[in-house]
Amino acid sequence: MCRAPLRIRTIGLTVTLVALVVLAAAPMAGASGPLAVQAAIDPAFERALQAPSGDRLPNPVRMTLGAAAERRATLAASSLPSYYLGDDVRLSPVKDQRSYGTCWAFANIGALESALLPGETWNFSEDNLVTRSGFGPFPGGAYEWGGFDAMAVAYFARWAGPVTERDDPYPSPRVPAVNPVQKHVQDVIMLPGRSSVYDNDLLKQMVYEHGAVSVGMFWRDGAYQSSTYGFYDRNAEGENHGVCIVGWDDSYPATNFKVTPSGGDGAFIVRNSWGGGWGDGGNFYVSYYDRSFAFYDCTSYARVDGPEDFGRIYQYDKLGLVESLRPTSGQLDVARFANQFTARASANVTAAGFYATSADATYKVLAGPTMQSLTTRATGTFTLPGFHTVSFDTPLPVTRGGRFVVAVRLTTPGNYPIPIETRVRGYSSAASASPGQSYVRSSNASRWKDLTSIRGYAEANVCLKAYTD
Repeated sequence: MCRAPLRIRTIGLTVTLVALVVLAAAPMAGASGPLAVQAAIDPAFERALQAPSGDRLPNPVRMTLGAAAERRATLAASSLPSYYLGDDVRLSPVKDQRSYGTCWAFANIGALESALLPGETWNFSEDNLVTRSGFGPFPGGAYEWGGFDAMAVAYFARWAGPVTERDDPYPSPRVPAVNPVQKHVQDVIMLPGRSSVYDNDLLKQMVYEHGAVSVGMFWRDGAYQSSTYGFYDRNAEGENHGVCIVGWDDSYPATNFKVTPSGGDGAFIVRNSWGGGWGDGGNFYVSYYDRSFAFYDCTSYARVDGPEDFGRIYQYDKLGLVESLRPTSGQLDVARFANQFTARASANVTAAGFYATSADATYKVLAGPTMQSLTTRATGTFTLPGFHTVSFDTPLPVTRGGRFVVAVRLTTPGNYPIPIETRVRGYSSAASASPGQSYVRSSNASRWKDLTSIRGYAEANVCLKAYTD
C-alpha cells in the first residue's frame, strides 16, 4: 500500500562523526551527549487539526504495509465468501449519535463491541470516550469538534475504558465520579487504509476475523441513493465521517448507485450511527470504487481481555501515539527505547505493550532492575501495525518502591521505529514528562539518551507500557 510521503522534521542536526564515537563509548543511562532524530507526522493530520473538514479525522502517525503483508491478505481473501454480514452474531445494536460530532467515538465503540461478539454482549459508553479522551481542548468542545481513531486507541490502551452505557449515558457532559472499567484492550490493528479502490482484501479479512472495523469516509447527501441504500461519490477525497465496515457484497449491483461506478459491481456493507430507522436498518452500501472510503486509518480491535488478566499497568503515555521518531545514524528503521518505572507494589512484570508503525515489525523486549542489567524477555514479529501486547517468557520480579526498566529493540521496515507521546497544541496539550522516565538509543550506539533532553521533546515519553500479573 503506497502512501503519500510523511512530513519530516529534523531535530538536533549537530551530530558529527566525533559525536557518534562519543555515543558509542559509554553505556550510561541518561548521560548527556548529542543524539539527532527525525520525526514524522502525517500532513493530513496537521491540515485537519488546523481546519477540520468533518467529525472523523486522520491520525497523526501513518502506518505502513509492505509487499509481504499484501500477499498474505490476498491469500487470505481467496478463502472468504463473496458475501458476508456479521448480522446479529457479530454486531451490536445500531445507535444514534444525534446532532453531535461524535461519529468517531461511535465507530470505535461499535468495533470494540463487535470484537467481543458472539461470546459477550456489551453496551459500552460512547459518552465516556468523548468526555474522558484527554485530548484537546477542541474549539466548540468535545461533542462538536470531532476526533481521531488514535484518541480511542489511547483511551482504551491506558485502561480508561470502556465503561457501560448505564454508568455514563450519552449524552451527558458531566463526567461520572466513578468509571468502572469493564475490559482491557491489549491489541489493536491500525491499518493505513486502502491504497486503491481494488485494495479490499485486508479489510475483509479484519472484518471476518475480528468483527466491525472503524473507518472514515467523505459523506455527501447528494451521493446517497435512499431507495437502494447505496452510496458512491466519484469525486470525493479525504474524510469527514466515521463508520464501521460490517460486511461486503461482491455482487451488489453498480446500478444501485446514483452514478454507476466505472469499476462495476461490489460494495462494503457499512453501519452508520444515525439510528436504526435510517438506511437499511442502520446500514448502507458503499461502492468499492468510492475514492474516499477507508483511504485513511482503519481500526480493528484484535485482543480484548477481562480486567482481571493483568494486575497493574505502568505507563507514561496516556495520550498514546502522537509522533514517531527515528535516529539519523545507524539503521534508520531500527531503534531502542525504554521506560524506567517505580514499582507501586511487589509483583511480577509479565508483559509489555507498545506501538509498531509497520507490518512485519520485529521486536526484542528486555527488562531488568536497571539499564545495565537488562535481559531478553521476548522476541517476535508483528504481522500488522498497531498497538500490541507482548508476554514475557520470563517474568521480572519487582519490589514495592524499587525501580525497574522495560526496553524494546524494534525494527519497523520502511517506517519510524520510536513511538512517542508529545505535546501538540490543540490535540495532545496535556502531554507532560519528567527526566528519568523515557530513554532512546540508535542502532549503532551503546548509550541511552533521556528523551526529555533532546531539543523539542521536553514533554515527550516513549509509548511503552508494562503489566504485572
